[in-house]
Amino acid sequence: MSKLNKIARKSTWVDMTAFVDVSFLILTFFMLATKFKPPEVVNIDNPKSVSSEKVEDKDVFKVSFDKEGRVFVSFSADKDGREKAQLTAEVLGRQKGLGLTPAEISNFIKFSSGGIGVPVNQLKSFLGLSDTEYKAFKQPGIPVSDTLNNQLNDYINALLTGTGGRKPANVMLNGDNATTYPYFKNILSAFKKNGIFSFKLITAMEGVPSGTPLYKTQQTQGGKAAE
Repeated sequence: MSKLNKIARKSTWVDMTAFVDVSFLILTFFMLATKFKPPEVVNIDNPKSVSSEKVEDKDVFKVSFDKEGRVFVSFSADKDGREKAQLTAEVLGRQKGLGLTPAEISNFIKFSSGGIGVPVNQLKSFLGLSDTEYKAFKQPGIPVSDTLNNQLNDYINALLTGTGGRKPANVMLNGDNATTYPYFKNILSAFKKNGIFSFKLITAMEGVPSGTPLYKTQQTQGGKAAE
């Protein structure tokens, strides 16, 4: 009987130096290239609803107002949102003679994803804030309470002038449940004046009451989906 030749065991060693170098290069790239969305600077207690439609996050123009009646505009952080924010800043600067610099327009784009709520005559100084100052600064809100000085008109007009009348795909109204009606009415007036007749109202989600027609519909749809 012949003897089987045994294969000598050898330890396996792989040089990971190259992989580690590549990993650090990728990590460094993402650290330098990633832009973080500024947190929203206004707290909103939305009215409740049972709607299950998901809030869009692309090509969004949002008008928010808190319980004090402070009004803010914001744009989504995607390419379409940033483009419309830039056009708004450029046109508003020309229309109102603000003389906004490229750096200030860049800040408008950056701040607008968190919310901008200042009168037009304070916009230039506001856009000179650092990121830290922006977060700490309590914005007074865009004036809308006076129908003769509804400056939300100026912001929306600048937006639509810059886009040649092309409205954002998702116009949203984000209001606090405790806001008094006149503020809401004047915001709608600014929308109407600029030809915006449809928008999405942001609400807080709540459960559908059992026994209601909507509840029964959802139960039926759920049963069919399970089948």
